[in-house]
Amino acid sequence: MDRDKEEFLKEFGEDYGYPNSPKNIDEIRTSEFKRLDGVAYLDHAGATLYSELQMETIFKDLTSKVYGNPHSQSDSSLATSEVVRAARQQVLDYCNASPEDYKCIFTSGATSALKLVGESFPWSRESSFMYTVENHNSVLGIREYALDQGAVAFAVDIEEDQHKNGVSRKDGSTIKVAQYPAQRRNGGRLQDESPGGSSSGDVYNLFAFPSECNFSGVKFSLDLANIVKNDAKRVLGNSPTSKGHWMVLVDAAKGCATAPPDLSRFPVDFLAISFYKIFGYPSGLGALVVRSEAAELLKKKYFGGGTVAACIADVDFVRRRKGIEESFEDGTQSFLSIAAIHYGFRIINSLTISAIARLAVVVVGIQKTCACSPDFVIFLWHTAALSTYLRKTLLSLRHANGASVCTLYGRDSPKISSCELGPTVTFNLKRSDSSWVGYREVEKLASLSGIHLRTGCFCNPGACAKYVGLSHLDLLSNIEAGHVCWDDNDILHGKPTGAVRISFGYMSTYEDVKKFISFTVNFFVSLPNQAAVGYILRGNSVDLSTKERCLSTSSVHLKSITIYPIKSCGGFSVNAWPLSSSGLQHDREWLLKSPDGEILTQKKAPEMCLISTFIDLTQGILVVESPRCNMKLQINTESDPSHGVKEVELQSQRYVVRGYCNEVDLWFTKAISRPCTLLRCYSSEYHSCMNNGGSAAMCRDVGSKLNFVNEAQFLLISEDSVSDLNTRLCSTKFFL
Repeated sequence: MDRDKEEFLKEFGEDYGYPNSPKNIDEIRTSEFKRLDGVAYLDHAGATLYSELQMETIFKDLTSKVYGNPHSQSDSSLATSEVVRAARQQVLDYCNASPEDYKCIFTSGATSALKLVGESFPWSRESSFMYTVENHNSVLGIREYALDQGAVAFAVDIEEDQHKNGVSRKDGSTIKVAQYPAQRRNGGRLQDESPGGSSSGDVYNLFAFPSECNFSGVKFSLDLANIVKNDAKRVLGNSPTSKGHWMVLVDAAKGCATAPPDLSRFPVDFLAISFYKIFGYPSGLGALVVRSEAAELLKKKYFGGGTVAACIADVDFVRRRKGIEESFEDGTQSFLSIAAIHYGFRIINSLTISAIARLAVVVVGIQKTCACSPDFVIFLWHTAALSTYLRKTLLSLRHANGASVCTLYGRDSPKISSCELGPTVTFNLKRSDSSWVGYREVEKLASLSGIHLRTGCFCNPGACAKYVGLSHLDLLSNIEAGHVCWDDNDILHGKPTGAVRISFGYMSTYEDVKKFISFTVNFFVSLPNQAAVGYILRGNSVDLSTKERCLSTSSVHLKSITIYPIKSCGGFSVNAWPLSSSGLQHDREWLLKSPDGEILTQKKAPEMCLISTFIDLTQGILVVESPRCNMKLQINTESDPSHGVKEVELQSQRYVVRGYCNEVDLWFTKAISRPCTLLRCYSSEYHSCMNNGGSAAMCRDVGSKLNFVNEAQFLLISEDSVSDLNTRLCSTKFFL
C-alpha cells in the first residue's frame, strides 16, 4: 500500500469502503465492475453505473418470467400489475413516504415528472412561481407554463445569514432570501399589485428547489418546505406573492442518489426522481412522488390509453380513472423497466444509504447537523470521504511560484444555505500566471488519460453564473460570441464559461481519486525548474528551414510539419508554412460529404487514404491525386467556390460551407467509389479569446476559428509515441 493511501485511510478508514457490508469496496469493484479496470469514472451526477450483478439478476428475471401488458386481466398481465404495485411501494419506502399520504407516478424521467407538474398545476393570474436560482433547466422550464397563464415568476437566492437577522430554521441557523426581479407575461399582475379577481384562498403558488444542486453539490435544507408552506411571509415579507396556498416541488434527481428526502418529516407536495442516477439502470424511467391532496389539484387535459375508464369516439365524452397513478400515466407503463428497479434497490439496500453517504456536512474540518437528514450522527462515510479528500487535496495544490492551482465552487458556507455538500466537487484550474485553464482542455486530456468527467454548466445556468461569477452582461456577451451549451467555448473574455465537475458513486474508490489527482498534478501544476509547455504562436509562419525550432526545452524540438488540406485524406510535409486564424493555413479546410449528409472519414471510406494532396502557395492551387483517377485535380485556393452556401455540423460545431461544380464532385466520387461532394469551410461558429493583456496565457485568440478539426488547430505527436505505437502493432501482429 502506498504512503498516500495509508494517510487517506488514517483519516477516513472508518468511513471508507463499507466495512460492515457483505462486500467491501475492493470486492465490489473486482466482482461487479470489471469493465472499470484502468478507468476512473467520475461523472455519477450525470449517470451512475449499473453493476454486473444487477444486470445479471435483471436478465435472469426477464428470461424466466412472463410479463404482459398490465392493462388486461390475463395471468401475465396481473403478474405485471403486481410488480408495478410493489415497485411503487419501494419508491415510497425509499423516501420514507406513507402510501396513505403519497402516491408514486411513473414517468419517462425526472424531467417528465417536472413537466407533468408544470403543465397540470392550477396556475392563475394571481399565482406565483418561485424557484431557487440554483436549479436545473428542467425546473426552469416550468416557468413557461406559469408565465403563459399570466402568473408571476421570480428566482431567489438562499444564503446563510451571518448576522442572525433572517429566517430561523429548526437547527438554530438563519437564512436570508434574496429575491430577483419578477418576470411576467400576458398582462400578469405586477409584483407590487394585490391579487384580484379571486380570494387568496383560491390562489395556488409553487416553490421549486433541488435537494442537491447538480452544479456545486450544495444541499438545500428541506426545512425550506415547511417554512414556505406554513408561513410564506417569513420568506417573502408582506409582498402580495406571499398570499395564497404555497406548494413545494423538490427536484431530487441528483440528491436521491445518496440522500433521499425524508417525506415523513418534510411533507413536500411534489418530488421528482430519476432511477439511473441512483443505480444506473434503467434509464428512461423516473417518478413523481406526489402528496395525495396536491394531486387532486392538478388539472390534466390530455388522456391516453390506460388513463380513462370510458370514452366515446364520436362525441365529447370521457370518464377518467379515479386512481391518482393511473390517471396520470398515459399509455402503457414501461413495465419491464419498472420490474428492473427492484434489483437496483436491492443493490442499494445491501450497502444502506447511511453507509453510502452519512448525512453530515464536512467543510474542511467544519461539521454540523443537517435539517434534511433523518440521521444526525456526524460521520464521514464512503462518498463523503472521497469528495472531502479530493476537495482538501485540490485546495492544497500550489504552483512553484506559490499560486493556487484550483478554485472550488460551492464549498464555502457563508453565502449559501446548505448544511452539507453532496459527493460532488466542482472547480476550475488556474495556471501559474493566474490565467484560467479551459475546462474543455481538462476534459480532453482526461479522456486521453482514462478519466471520465463532466464539464460545462451541467444544464444549471443559474448556479453556473452564481459560482463562476458571470453577470447578465457576461452571459449575453458570451451568447453573442456564439457560445451555446456543449460547445468548446470554455473561456470567453478572460472568464470561464463553465467548470469541471467530479462526482462520486457508491462504487467509486480511493484509486479513482488518486488517478485524477495525479493527472491534475502531471498536466496542470508547474513544478520547480519546469519549463512552460504551452505557447501561442505569434509569428506569421512556422519555419524549420534553418534549424529545428525549440518549443519548450532543449530535448524537445519540432522536426516536421504536415498539412492535411482535405480532412481524412493524405497530407504533405514542408519545412515552413504560414499560420492563419484557423491554425496552419489551409489545414483541414476541405472535407467530403455523402449525399445523405454524413461527413466522410477513412473510418467510413478507407479509399480516402489513397488521395494525396499538395498546395502550391505561389500559384494558389490545391493539387489532388488518386490512383483511381487518370487526371490530377487542381482547385483554386485564392477564390471561394461559387456553388451554393450550406451548413454542416461536425463535432457539435456548425460550419458555413461552399460547394464545387459537378466535375469536382465526380472526380472525388470516382476516387473513393461512392457518391460525395467536396465542401470548403467558409466560416464557423467557433470563437474564443485571449486575456485582456494579450499575454500568452493560454486563452484562445478572439479572432480564431476552427476548420474541420476534431480537437484543436494544432496536433503534436512525439517520436516516442510513434515508436510505442509501432511496438504495440508489432506485438499484436497487426499490420496496416
